[in-house]
Amino acid sequence: MTERRGSATPPDSVTPSTAVPPFWTPRLATFLGLLFAEGVAAAPARALLAAYVEGVLQQPPRLTSVVLAVQMACNGIFALAGGAVADLAGRRTAVLIGLTVGVTSGLLIATRSPWLLIGLAVLSGIAMGFHSTGGQSYLLAISSTARLGMAAAVFFLTKTASQAGGALIAGYAADRLGFQSVGLVAALLGLVVLVAAVLWLPAAPAAPSTASTPATKRLWVDTGYGRLLRRPGVLALGAVRFLPTTAWGAASLAFPLLIYRLSQSATTVGLFGTVSLLAASAAQLATGRAIDRVGPRVLVLPLAVSVLACSLLAVALGHSIAGLFISGTLWTMTAWGLSITMPPLIHQLGRGRDDGRLVAITHALWSAGMLSGTLAGGELIERAALAPFAFAAGCLVLTCLTAFWFTRVTSGPRQPVGEEPV
Repeated sequence: MTERRGSATPPDSVTPSTAVPPFWTPRLATFLGLLFAEGVAAAPARALLAAYVEGVLQQPPRLTSVVLAVQMACNGIFALAGGAVADLAGRRTAVLIGLTVGVTSGLLIATRSPWLLIGLAVLSGIAMGFHSTGGQSYLLAISSTARLGMAAAVFFLTKTASQAGGALIAGYAADRLGFQSVGLVAALLGLVVLVAAVLWLPAAPAAPSTASTPATKRLWVDTGYGRLLRRPGVLALGAVRFLPTTAWGAASLAFPLLIYRLSQSATTVGLFGTVSLLAASAAQLATGRAIDRVGPRVLVLPLAVSVLACSLLAVALGHSIAGLFISGTLWTMTAWGLSITMPPLIHQLGRGRDDGRLVAITHALWSAGMLSGTLAGGELIERAALAPFAFAAGCLVLTCLTAFWFTRVTSGPRQPVGEEPV
């Protein structure tokens, strides 16, 4: 009798082990809402910094590249600290520290001192490191594995939409009210978002490895990164993250600056940011759906080849505003599509216990790539207008090779839970 009662289950019932949690939850909705508002606050500096430095501060593009380089260096360094905070002190704590980026980014285009601009770049870079690592770790912790592709797509789509809307509004407002007014309003909005997050952002589930003893925590600090960096799959993923980001670092400096030089209009620069990011939104959703159907690994190489094709198009069409809009929009779409694969790939390699550290590693490499690409782009654009695009194309050829390497080293059978993944 006991066995019959224990085995009898209504035909239409779903056991907890097979139930798929709902995609939209109050925690995810709150998180994405705050992320969107923060993105609007940070968008003016991202879209208009190059135009601000050249048009208002009357400084050469080299200053823009230095500011972005300082920002990216701090971003990469503190991404590692963000990984530690996310896995040991909680994902919510890392997110809250990162949300200060709205305030610091807004002030970047409100100051008229180059030295203060560099100092604010340090603060915003620190915040960006925590923001990216904490945000992605939080997303992985609150999302269902079965819907992780769409979760990543919606996460990046939220960031993209906020940047697009913020860039359009900021460009229009800067032409009429001035850069400083736009920067101060953005900083105020960032402060409001931060206070709202402190009040309403729920805590995320802790990583499996953090529910442990102090000895395990010391092991995380002492050997966690070294252990991960000895895995071929992690090294290959890092290369796929670093190289196309280096290319994008050069391109993201060149596109708005060349458009500004040809148009002499901040509104046109803001419009480019809006158009390219809105188009990238469709690419993000399509990539997220494809990830949930076929998995992220098989998409890496085709997307890498697509980004390379866009860089060659920029070299060919970069002498006109229309050509820059077309090639820049397509480049943004394919590059953002490649970025969508990162959180699911990280989750596959990290398997829950190493997600925070893998996010930190890949984001540190992203920052190093943006740093390298921005510095190279700032130097090359002084010599030839389209040189940054040619440099980016070279990086993307290497990206295709490393993408092929990644698919090879991660194509083996899935390991049992107790074994170390590739």
